Amino acid sequence: MAERNAKEEAAPVLYLPDGKRLVFPGCHAKHVSATAIETYEGRFEYWHGPTETLIVTDDDARIVSADHELPAQYLAQLTQQLADECGAHFMAFGTTSIWRLDAEGCYEAIMRPDQCIYLRPQEAWLPDRQGLKLGFHTLPDVVLEVDHTTDIRQGKLQMYEKWRFPELWVEVPDAFTPHRRAGLPGLTIRVWEGGGYREVDASRAFAGWTAAEIHTALNERMGWSAATTAALVRVAKALTKQLGTAGPEGTPRLWRHRAEGRAQGHVEGRAQGHVEGRAQGHVEGERALLCRLAVRRFGDEVAESLGELLAGLASEDLVSVGDWIVECASRDELLRQVRESG
Repeated sequence: MAERNAKEEAAPVLYLPDGKRLVFPGCHAKHVSATAIETYEGRFEYWHGPTETLIVTDDDARIVSADHELPAQYLAQLTQQLADECGAHFMAFGTTSIWRLDAEGCYEAIMRPDQCIYLRPQEAWLPDRQGLKLGFHTLPDVVLEVDHTTDIRQGKLQMYEKWRFPELWVEVPDAFTPHRRAGLPGLTIRVWEGGGYREVDASRAFAGWTAAEIHTALNERMGWSAATTAALVRVAKALTKQLGTAGPEGTPRLWRHRAEGRAQGHVEGRAQGHVEGRAQGHVEGERALLCRLAVRRFGDEVAESLGELLAGLASEDLVSVGDWIVECASRDELLRQVRESG
């Protein structure tokens, strides 16, 4: 314990103009000039412009371990799953430089998170190859910091709050390490509100996804559990309403799978109908379903022409139409394919 306390006391300390102390446990400081920082390629936590001080972790080899890297990667994957379920487009920027200029146009500070998530990228001014310029680019909806060997609460957290980032997640992974400095495993969520951060139990940006659910998802190593999947479906439904998107039908890949499943299910239902002596009713139902699928894919204009063509097809010829609706690139191509089949 004495050794650990000594290390904590030796942690780098920086001072802001208002006198606030930024402490960086688990890190050490080194001098990097303003010119050199522009091309610096190594990992770091924070760069302080006035003193040209770079804060890096005590052990770069340790910080790039899977225990530190996987939560950020998993969050990107989970975000993509939610985007697919919402029929939306989200963006995960990973570790990108967040930087600010002083009044004279010189770098004042640079900070690097573990993950940045944008839920409305089409409405945002996104980071570029230089990173996220404060006061110019749109702030991300969520920033993730993984406290594996460091503890941002005494340093970086103050800067996120000062710069008014709307939502900050701090994840302490389940995997034990003797170098852990941030306490017990778990995820905390802080939202900017009323002039500062407030810790909450669930994400505001991700429509009620709880801190406990997120922590579980970020630490699963053998695929997403049933509980995580259920949470994702719940959050996706809420996000779909919040964003006004189309849901899974708005994602081309999922739409195709669903269309194929519906077509196959109807073919099987029609076969069963033949067995039960209700073939004609099923044929009419199949024609109506195919028209609805085509309208959803190509618009209302296709309904009348396709209906006339389908009326002239025998029941066994209707089986291929569902595939053509999925595969054809345009309404005219679909109508030509159906016309030639008859």
